[in-house]
Formats: sequence, C-alpha cells, structure tokens
Amino acid sequence: MKKILAFLLILGFSLSCFAQKKDFKSEIYIGVKGGKDFSSVRFYPFVQTNFLEGNTGGLVFRMISEPHIGFQVEVNYVEKGWREKPFTGQYANVSYFHHLNYIDVPIMTHVNIGKKNFRFILNLGPEFGFLNSDQQNFNSATEIPTDTEGYKQYYGNKIDAPIDILFTGGIGMEYHLKGLGILSVEGRAFYSLPNVYDSSKYMYKGSQSNGAQVTLAYLFQLNRRK
Repeated sequence: MKKILAFLLILGFSLSCFAQKKDFKSEIYIGVKGGKDFSSVRFYPFVQTNFLEGNTGGLVFRMISEPHIGFQVEVNYVEKGWREKPFTGQYANVSYFHHLNYIDVPIMTHVNIGKKNFRFILNLGPEFGFLNSDQQNFNSATEIPTDTEGYKQYYGNKIDAPIDILFTGGIGMEYHLKGLGILSVEGRAFYSLPNVYDSSKYMYKGSQSNGAQVTLAYLFQLNRRK
C-alpha cells in the first residue's frame, strides 16, 4: 500500500506541474537520445549482485508550459539486468548473467535553470517498463549442477513482473545551438517499486531493480520563434 501511495503522489506531482495556465509561449521539442545503462537488483535476504552494463536509446518529447518548468515524455529501449559470482571452489570463475530488455516510458516533470544558451536541467517522475525479452546464462561452457553450493532457486526461471513501475530522477546540462537544436547530457538514477520475483514463490521478500544511466540527447524545437 505504501508503494502504491508513493507512486500516486509522484504521478500527481508530475501532472500538476504542467496543468497550469500558460503565461508565455510554450516551447515544444522532439528528439532522440542514447547512452549507457548500469543496472542491478537488490535482494532481501541479501544476494551479492553487480551492475550489468547495457545500452539505452529512444525518443523524447518535451513541452515547457511555464517559465523554467514543463514535462518530458520518452519512449526508450533499455537493456537492464544484473550479474553475480555465486560460486566458490572449482566454479569460482563462473558468473551468472540475467539480461532484461524493456520498453520504458518515463513521464517526468522537467525543470530548467538558465535563460541563455546554457541551462541546467532536472527531470523527475514515474516510469513504466514493459518487458521485451528475458535471457540468462553462465559464462561457462560447463553445465553447473543444481546442487552446487551457491546455486540460487531462481536460476533458469524467468522473472515474475513483466510490467515494471519505477521512480526516476536525473540532472544534467544542455546547450542551445542557434537554430540547430539542443545538445543535452544527463545522468539519471532509477529504482523499481515491484519485486522482480514473486515473494510467495521464492524466499526473497524483496527483489527490486535499480541503477543509473548516462545519456546524450539531441532535441529540435518545433515552434521556434522566427
């Protein structure tokens, strides 16, 4: 219940920030973005996991409806997951990889600071993820016996949450090129609300994904003043 209330508060805050009177000419942008994603999963009881590096890219729509504030919606393809080194002894060099690829749709409040060509930016709000593929493997040609110490009960099983709900926030900077669009660099962090694995099926009461992104975006203003 607390997670649901937190999500509703985030969504309400995001929507309220751009549902206001327009006192100036709105700025509307579209563009593309791409970069790197570093993700993992936090388990409880604790499992030692490491960040898995992936790629991300997609489309961006931004409307600034008030001075320095508006909203930003994206549709991104994101490579997420996690990796582990679960074994000791003869399998000490074996790593486990779980790759989860999503179509993510963040709906965020956008804030910018600065009036001229250079601006600092803040993006904050909820994000919806739709699972596209679920793959896992060991970096070993040798089959690992299931009774090996450190072998987890979820190995070989797909995740139980095909739809993800996250909270995401990012800060960055952008430069407005005269008549040529915007170049934007942003660092972003995200944290998932649902569990990756159903706690009624596994011993893990918590299994939320989390991580960070570093991206470069190019935006073009549709209603640029002549």
